[in-house]
Amino acid sequence: MKRMRGFTLLEVLVALGIFAIVAASVLTASSRSLQNAARLEEKTMAMWIADNRLSEMQLLDPPPGDGRDQGEVDFAGRRWEWRSEVSATSEPAMRRVEVLVAPRVERGPRGDIEERSVARLSGFLSAPQ
Repeated sequence: MKRMRGFTLLEVLVALGIFAIVAASVLTASSRSLQNAARLEEKTMAMWIADNRLSEMQLLDPPPGDGRDQGEVDFAGRRWEWRSEVSATSEPAMRRVEVLVAPRVERGPRGDIEERSVARLSGFLSAPQ
């Protein structure tokens, strides 16, 4: 009579253990990859909003004066907050602009946009005549 050959219980448990470790590491890497993709998408949209805001300010006639302005915008199905600050430079004909963009906080304490900002863009405008 021939002996039946197969895996022992111990061999099956070791194989399952190895599979579980590999599966856990693959899931961790996938999760991290998805988080990075979401963060990159958020930063990209925030930079588009900041760039749009800077372009709008450059097209204003007359150009905006020194000071802060803030607002909200709907973009890509989400609500965003922005703050722009115009300040003088060493060149009298130019003004420096800094635009901050952050996702709008729906619930809970909002905090300062500077702490929550996802994008920060600096640019220049001509000074008001």
